[in-house]
Amino acid sequence: MTNVSAEIRIAAPKAWVWDILANLGEVARFHPFVSKSYYHPTSARTGVGASRVCEFGPAMSVRETAVDWREGQSYVLGIEVVKGQKPPIRDFQGHLSVHEIPGGTLARIEMRYEPRFGPIGWLMDRLMIRPQYEKMLPGIMAGLKHHVETGEDVDLGVLKSIEQTALAGATAE
Repeated sequence: MTNVSAEIRIAAPKAWVWDILANLGEVARFHPFVSKSYYHPTSARTGVGASRVCEFGPAMSVRETAVDWREGQSYVLGIEVVKGQKPPIRDFQGHLSVHEIPGGTLARIEMRYEPRFGPIGWLMDRLMIRPQYEKMLPGIMAGLKHHVETGEDVDLGVLKSIEQTALAGATAE
């Protein structure tokens, strides 16, 4: 089992952050890599069974369905590729949670999956798949923080600006 995670501190109450995360159909408002998102037509909006479709441009889309839901705290999404090339993994899940901390909220995302194809799959995971998620997850968390704190929707252009601002701030210190 491979686990990749990222977390970020957000200067907002836990309930605000949860409300944004729990609105599954609106993930494209903060997820910079999702070009379009919407609720799966036959699903509930919250709780176990709630489902959304995320499009990553015209060639790739996934359906994410809640398999665990702890209102106000966390959820787990089972992830299935419905359009595009399927990665050599199985049991693909995304875990999102929020925790109250002094001055705001700690938001955490974790991707869990099992590489397929034995040793070859393990090697592919270490060389290609895992590094991709290690780069993507901090961007998702930066997008969430920016969206919660400013109300601005986040796409790849906004993410680049966020990253450049953070880099400039780190260099100045």
